[in-house]
Amino acid sequence: MPKLITDNETNTVYFSEWTKNFRCYGEIIKILDKYQVKHELLLFTKDYWNRDYMPVQTSESRFIQYCYKPDYLQTKTSYITDPTVCCKHLNIDTIKTDLVLDGGNVIKCKDAIIMTDKVLYENPTYSKSELINQLEVLFQAELILISWDRNEPYGHADGMVRFIENKKILLNNYMDFDKRLRENLVKVLNPHFEIIELHYNVPKRSELSWAYINYLQVGDLILLPAMGIDEDEQALCLFKDIFEANIEQVNIAEIVRLGGALNCVSWNIKQS
Repeated sequence: MPKLITDNETNTVYFSEWTKNFRCYGEIIKILDKYQVKHELLLFTKDYWNRDYMPVQTSESRFIQYCYKPDYLQTKTSYITDPTVCCKHLNIDTIKTDLVLDGGNVIKCKDAIIMTDKVLYENPTYSKSELINQLEVLFQAELILISWDRNEPYGHADGMVRFIENKKILLNNYMDFDKRLRENLVKVLNPHFEIIELHYNVPKRSELSWAYINYLQVGDLILLPAMGIDEDEQALCLFKDIFEANIEQVNIAEIVRLGGALNCVSWNIKQS
């Protein structure tokens, strides 16, 4: 199977035009400019969570456009962006599928993709084996299903695990607040990857501490969330130890309080 393009190979990042409304947007752009990372705004979007509706890039010329039909927006359909309009404006051709997905539930590793099992509930007309087969053929990679963290209503994997390099993945700080789910995740992931876990030693854990794992990586630059909490400094030190990359931290508490972070509001790809 061909190797998937992962975040550390990307060189361009897009934000929804709605992202400009956040106070932290200017600081994000300042950091991208400092490292000469190409960035642009997506037009024709209806909200700022553009990771979820934009296609998944598997190679420089191959983009998978799934059916974006999130259950959590069925009473707010005016917020559902039509990604085909965005892609047409960017002159990007996509491979279309009727499978229902969210981009935030697709973690690309070199030869595998990780998703939560919410994808099974979103595609009830398929048996589990049929769905797994369809997804593996579509993404040309092995599918690894992990348990949906029910404390997170969207069913996204990008708040749970991220790819580091080779066979290494990063697991969120479940050891701090959900040991049972952590055990389940480690059991599923351990046969495939070396797992590095986040953990913060603070007197009182912040409910926002999940968000560090939802960083944005473009090439050798990582934009790491900060929220003005005790864990911020520890997170920065951890990431500097884990990644061979330039780490810059930016306070995005206003975004995190809405339920997402930097990976959620971005769409990074590799362009020639």
